[in-house]
Amino acid sequence: MDTICISSQVAYGPVGNSAAVPALEHAGFTVIQVPTTVLSNHPGHCPPAATDVTAETLEKTLEILIQQGWLDRCGAVMTGYFRDRHQIEVAARAIGQLKRRNPTLIYLCDPVMGDDHTDLYVPLPVANAIRDELLPLADIITPNRFELQWLTGTAVGSLEAAVPAARTLPCPVILATSLPAAFRVLDTAVIEPGKVTSVATSERASAPHGAGDILAGLLLAAVLRGNRPAEVLGQVMASLEHILDASSGTAALALPTALNGIEKLAALPVEITND
Repeated sequence: MDTICISSQVAYGPVGNSAAVPALEHAGFTVIQVPTTVLSNHPGHCPPAATDVTAETLEKTLEILIQQGWLDRCGAVMTGYFRDRHQIEVAARAIGQLKRRNPTLIYLCDPVMGDDHTDLYVPLPVANAIRDELLPLADIITPNRFELQWLTGTAVGSLEAAVPAARTLPCPVILATSLPAAFRVLDTAVIEPGKVTSVATSERASAPHGAGDILAGLLLAAVLRGNRPAEVLGQVMASLEHILDASSGTAALALPTALNGIEKLAALPVEITND
């Protein structure tokens, strides 16, 4: 089964497609990468050299992939970073077309727009387009605390606050990350209708960029193997913690080497709440 990933691509320091794709390929899936921008590095390291991908180029790329039948085996789409709203309009049309052709296709939207450290770091029209055009198409979304708060217009200071906020979104499954719990403890939760599954992990003083991207890739890989997100949250989070531990003290995620052996890791304990 193939997966198409539409996001940024970098030469150094895995983020965007450069972080998510290794997780999917490690799981045995063929990934078609469609960049929305090509960067020398994440802007958090230093100002990057960039090659912009126009909406027209993105549209033509997706048209060719679809017309040539190269996406006929596509079982999933993942989107991440977009540089302008016109790219999002193009992506939304293509995803809609793929879903009409294959109603079982899974669309995971990582709504890359900001975080607690930098606030909103994409133009406002991009954030609005993610909310208005991509979220209604998505089967799974993976916002961090800041993104969930922005998307819902609701203060999200805890898991308890995140649950009702997430359920206002037009998506059946929300993986919410970086939710404050106890002192220096963060919750990651799969929020579904009537059920919340969460994992608590220690807050890290620092971590390389790209943790959210690799988490989305790990989750999608598990779902494509036939698992429900809530069922694999403990295993996915164990894998993420292992990767972050292996990357400790470095400026970039240790990919793909840190993926070796993740299948043998013990799942982290989960807490399940039914309502």
